Amino acid sequence: MANNKLHGYNPDPSKEVDGNRLDRLNPREFRMGMDYELIAVGCSALSESTDDERRKATEKVLKNLKENGGYYSNLIHYETYFRNTEKKPTFKQWLSEQGENQMKCVKKEFKNDKMTELKEAIKREISNLLEVKGKEAEKINKADAKKEKDDEKASVTTAKGKAKKLASLEKEASKLDAEKTKLKASQSGPLAKYKDGKISSSEYTTSTKESVKRIKEIIARLKEIENEKEEITLAEKMGRREVAKTMMEKDTHMEILNIIKEAGVNLREGADGIKMYYEIAKTSYQEGFMAGVNKN
Repeated sequence: MANNKLHGYNPDPSKEVDGNRLDRLNPREFRMGMDYELIAVGCSALSESTDDERRKATEKVLKNLKENGGYYSNLIHYETYFRNTEKKPTFKQWLSEQGENQMKCVKKEFKNDKMTELKEAIKREISNLLEVKGKEAEKINKADAKKEKDDEKASVTTAKGKAKKLASLEKEASKLDAEKTKLKASQSGPLAKYKDGKISSSEYTTSTKESVKRIKEIIARLKEIENEKEEITLAEKMGRREVAKTMMEKDTHMEILNIIKEAGVNLREGADGIKMYYEIAKTSYQEGFMAGVNKN
């Protein structure tokens, strides 16, 4: 008779070396498997099966459940889902993919991850957005830098602004000079050791590498500061001259010509001949005029 208590469990005694193998399986899955395998050989009920049929079915079910604990639930689902379907994967192929759709540790890789294409598309979209944002940020930074430069230029259009800027540059230059002096002093120790033969030339170069680099940067910046100061000074001179020029009347121009004549310049040489002398005299007048204005 069939073992109804264990739903026909009739294993090969030679394989039961570690006790009842059914204890390690899902009973419901085992019953489902036994029904499936017995029906496959023509037994519509457990009681109709022979001892040999139950033994073969038992071993087959045990083997399949060892490979996959939900083998028969998946098999029945597979047959139902792909019923009347011409093109379908093999059950083994389909079953191997089912495990990839279960919840897994985030650190574990998926063999057949259905989200791979979507993930790649998201990565590409994010990359494109970052690239666009990067370009926009670069434009904004350039615009801000230009505005800052323009604001800086505008801040030195007045005499007060120019004086303030010159004072700021002088202060920066003073700090840089002090830093350069300190850095050069720091090189005296390694230099003395090199002269005494205590360190090699490569060791001296290595020990002074950073200070040498910084000194070069300071020298470059000091040169920039001098150029900026010259530009401001020149702009101030030209500005004073423009102001003086607007205040020069006809009598003033005639007086400048008289000064040139008194200096021995022949005014009959023509405009080209006296232009250079006239410009020198006019510039001197403008500088003197604005110097007097500033004193007052």
